[in-house]
Amino acid sequence: MTLQRRVWTALASLVALFVAAQSVLAYLSLEEQEDRIADELVLAEARQLAIYAERGDLDGPRAADILDRGGDLEAWLVRRDGEEIPELVPAVLSALPDGPHRTRDGSRHLHVVAMATPAGRLVVAYDAERTEQQVRQYGLYLLGLGALCIAVAIATARRLARIVVEPLERLTGRLSAWVPGEAGANAFASDEEARLLEAFGRVQSRFEDAIAHEREFGANLRHELRTPLAALRTDLELLADAPDLAPAARSRVERMTRAVDALGGAFEAAGALTRRAPARPEPVELADCVEDAWLTLEQAAQPAGLEFRNRVEAGRTVVADRHALLTIVRNLLRNASEHAAPARCTVSGDATALVVEDDGPGLAPHELPFVFDRAWRGARADRPDGPDAGGRGLGLAIARQIAELNGWSLRAEARPGGGLRFVLAFEAAAGR
Repeated sequence: MTLQRRVWTALASLVALFVAAQSVLAYLSLEEQEDRIADELVLAEARQLAIYAERGDLDGPRAADILDRGGDLEAWLVRRDGEEIPELVPAVLSALPDGPHRTRDGSRHLHVVAMATPAGRLVVAYDAERTEQQVRQYGLYLLGLGALCIAVAIATARRLARIVVEPLERLTGRLSAWVPGEAGANAFASDEEARLLEAFGRVQSRFEDAIAHEREFGANLRHELRTPLAALRTDLELLADAPDLAPAARSRVERMTRAVDALGGAFEAAGALTRRAPARPEPVELADCVEDAWLTLEQAAQPAGLEFRNRVEAGRTVVADRHALLTIVRNLLRNASEHAAPARCTVSGDATALVVEDDGPGLAPHELPFVFDRAWRGARADRPDGPDAGGRGLGLAIARQIAELNGWSLRAEARPGGGLRFVLAFEAAAGR
């Protein structure tokens, strides 16, 4: 069954169920009301005749005239001497005990009241067959009206189902045209849902192939560039140690070395960004991770005047991807080295959050919202006396993206007394 047919069938079924329930309730209510009115009519007539009996009007020759109620209403009096007026009481009624009754006599639907009076036993009966026929006729009207409502509901439901399902069909067509390739078996099914799921499956497969290709390309690129970068850095170190190198040339060699280190760090960060989830979640010793991050930057950070202090208590651990955490801390420390030095940089924290702060010049309040934007370096970096560390404003942006990919949060805030404070909260990490 197609999705369109399922939708209109469900809508029409709900309307049909509602109409049928309302019709049955209306019919039953009218039928019960008709019976109740008939009972009240018979009881009222019986009480009126009982008053005549108490006055003695039924003891004389006028009893037959009084008992003739006309129409569908009949009454009988069984005197104490056994005489029945105006005629014999039908057998089906004479056997009834005193009180109200509902019974049938052939085609007649009788509402009966039998009671004892001073003149004898009184039996009053009302034939409700005509009103019963009217009730049944009303039921036929309800049946026809209900059928009409259901037919209108089916037509309306089919129209609504077509309106609802048409966007899905258009979406399926666009997805199928957007993602080339061999269509699956469900692409030609009559069920719109199956065809849409098949189109989404092709899109998902296409994206997964593209992501896998991207990761493979990135891994191959990093592998191909790592060796020449290592050789280039070795040559630069040897050249910097040459005793006959001029000071100006030595400064350029040092700048080239920092540029090579920055390029290697960018490749490492790019590798971390290709992971969509922690690769190998494991208990990570925070203090050791912070120390390892500092060791990779110490040689360049100390000449810049950055004093490092690791205040993380030994034994504090967090379950996380160690390489991702190491990359974030390294980028935060490199940011302090490039933009805050000369300054003091302190790292503290526990299994819930890691805090990296410096007492450098900091940023103006209006600059803080942009600190994680790509290629943003701040007004200080553009001044002639600003830092010249070769940064390109990517480190903090990469650090935040890696944090988000691992379910953490990274924020920057002004440090009281001057400087910047970065807080890495392990919101999704299981710490202890």
